[in-house]
Amino acid sequence: MASVSEQHQENLNRLIDIIEVENSDGYGGKVDGERFMLWASQTYFQVMSDPPSIEQLLERKTDGRGDIGLDLHYIDEEDQVVYLVQSKFRARSTTVKRPEVDSFLQLPGKLFDQDVLGAVSNNDILDFAVTFRRHVENGFEVRLVYLTTERPTRQIGAVVTSWNDHELTLGQNQSVVHFAEVVGVADLLDTYSNPQLEPVVTSLKFTQFYESNKSGDNLRYLNGTISGDELVRVFNEHKFNIFQLNPRGPLGNTNVNKDIRKTLADDVERRRFYFLNNGLTAVCEAYRVDENGQARITDFQIVNGCQTTWNIYDHARRGGSLEGVSVNIKLIEVPAPADTLSVSISQASNSQSQMKDWDFLFNEQEQIRLQREFERIRTPLFYELKRGEQRFISATRLPKTTIKDVAQAAWAFIGYPSEAKDRLRELPRFYKSSDSAYRRVFFDGVTAQHLFLPLQVHNRVKQEWKEAAAAQGRSSSGRDAGDARLHIVWLIGKIVIRAANVEEYKDIDRAVLTEIISRIDDWFSDASAYAKYAVEDAHEFIIQSSSGTVSVRQLYRSREYYTRFSTMLDRALRNEFNELQNKMLGR
Repeated sequence: MASVSEQHQENLNRLIDIIEVENSDGYGGKVDGERFMLWASQTYFQVMSDPPSIEQLLERKTDGRGDIGLDLHYIDEEDQVVYLVQSKFRARSTTVKRPEVDSFLQLPGKLFDQDVLGAVSNNDILDFAVTFRRHVENGFEVRLVYLTTERPTRQIGAVVTSWNDHELTLGQNQSVVHFAEVVGVADLLDTYSNPQLEPVVTSLKFTQFYESNKSGDNLRYLNGTISGDELVRVFNEHKFNIFQLNPRGPLGNTNVNKDIRKTLADDVERRRFYFLNNGLTAVCEAYRVDENGQARITDFQIVNGCQTTWNIYDHARRGGSLEGVSVNIKLIEVPAPADTLSVSISQASNSQSQMKDWDFLFNEQEQIRLQREFERIRTPLFYELKRGEQRFISATRLPKTTIKDVAQAAWAFIGYPSEAKDRLRELPRFYKSSDSAYRRVFFDGVTAQHLFLPLQVHNRVKQEWKEAAAAQGRSSSGRDAGDARLHIVWLIGKIVIRAANVEEYKDIDRAVLTEIISRIDDWFSDASAYAKYAVEDAHEFIIQSSSGTVSVRQLYRSREYYTRFSTMLDRALRNEFNELQNKMLGR
């Protein structure tokens, strides 16, 4: 298995290859610092509704002697954001340097500091400083973007997070909305490969087709056959952008995929692929097809058929023959802005496959936001929304977690350990209901930081449980082990809520939550010990007092006994809480 450094170098080599072969807009050729800066800046800004051109970026380039750490700037007048960009290019894998990041984070202050500017001879910087101060005084947000081929470390992530969390004052003590981010190789590759900006406009050559209208609201659809080579061509052209509405990515070595690959590898069976495969379902905003079967399609999305597409592509890229391979495709025209209908078609067309309720949360805007946030927290994680997403689609190789794992930990942590064990499927199943369990976990205003703490507590409790089981020569995965673990997670959650002096976890102040998370190494062992004591004491008391009529399963699967667990925790903390609270809050 490749090390982190080796994986980073592999991604860096891929990025350099991409830049070297791009000849558009006058910055192709051998990669150096300037070409990287321009390519990376254009890639970063492409997510904007009206991104700057390469000419506009060149006009705003300030790097050189006396640039005080500002390589490029851009002002988004519509969204009222001033972007300050610094770029670092290294062809070999290294880590981001703390002093360089610290210096970059001081840049807004330098642009207001007349003593600093008095020693600057770079006229581009001096001119921009005037513009910068005017926009800040008019309430513009300041956004710092550190583009780098170096590998960000957890320490660097913590530095940037801390800067984002603290107030920024400029000029006459004016508080400024601000945000900084380190954009590394994996981020740039991900944005480059999956821009998700303009609708996918493509063409398809149908070998057979017919048009029809089967719905009462005049929706058109095109049903026909395309060759395997044609499907590979479209995937090569657009990659995973054609699966934005598909609830899953490639799933790897599943039984279904083994069967598809086996069919493709057999010279006889390959020609029967059309009859052995369910085909593809796709939606689009509009299509036009001529009498020869050549279709022009706007906003093309395959909502069912990711496994089929990926396996055909993978077979071809490994040198396999696609002679005789054809696939049925049903293309439904869903004119904008009927996004809800497109999602409904995606869900319906996947309902008979091996889907899980969690799979259908992939397109929720709240979950997409959380995925981005998880990659920017103090200890970054890849929050996988689609099965197979990290392995095949994303260039990010951060430690992975899933919606399901996070939800179970958080549901237990906020006071529902029994439900988190027995009724976990209810979270995604009823997520649209305003009073659902989903809304308790993913409450209004929830951030990745809110979910990170329960996940960390759960993972640490699980690790302690495994270590204790190994030391005692017993299994850590018995039927009741998970029940007791989730109760420990819950009781630690109660300690956190009490230490923060709030009624509910969602009410904890963000700064307080940040402090508690940052000090988890200081307080976790003690909190875990008190929670385990309470669980063990309550377990023994309830089993004995019931004379054996209450089973272990009943004990951990019913809210009836929650009060006893809470009482035992209060007893354990009677004389120790203040000291534990001080550890949590850094007093």
